[in-house]
Amino acid sequence: MKKHIYFLLLSFAALTSTAQSPIYDISDIREGIEGSYYKDLNNNLDGYDGAYLYTEPNNTSFKIVLKKKVLSLNYYYEDLIVGEFQFIRNGIEITNTLANINNKYTNEKVNHTITGNFILTGTTWGCPDCSPTEKRLRLSLIDHKSQNIVGLDIRKTKVNNIPAIKVLIFGEEYHSTPNPDGSRSTDSYMLELGEYTMIKQ
Repeated sequence: MKKHIYFLLLSFAALTSTAQSPIYDISDIREGIEGSYYKDLNNNLDGYDGAYLYTEPNNTSFKIVLKKKVLSLNYYYEDLIVGEFQFIRNGIEITNTLANINNKYTNEKVNHTITGNFILTGTTWGCPDCSPTEKRLRLSLIDHKSQNIVGLDIRKTKVNNIPAIKVLIFGEEYHSTPNPDGSRSTDSYMLELGEYTMIKQ
């Protein structure tokens, strides 16, 4: 009997502490309240999970795997999309972090290569052919080899009735450490900026 009472008290304490944390939608402006929870209340992060592939005839490919994480802890809790990627250029693998997709980190947002949860609506920021209520996703991608960070705008679509995404890679041009003569090597360049149509695998 004592065990049952203890369990009930413990459950009540857990519910009470959770209830005290304010819950906001992920589209709300972050106020930085410690312990608050930015939740995907409208399920805008659903439907992105999976592997997506872009290929070119010259044995160049770009593959990303995306996964929704619920209650990821940073300074506050938040739902977000995390991801990893593989880039092969002319048959040579340049980067492959796909094995890390199922890793559980204390801070998912910092440790995964692709992360984010910023929702774009309608034609906002570079989608003139989007419908007024269409939702897109803005993530960031870190190339750990060169420490470059770029943005990814992701839009759901279909190609020949197969689920796909259009990924716009944007930001500053990739750069590498300057050579002694001031020139920059392109060896550490990753992906070119631009739009990629990626088929769900």
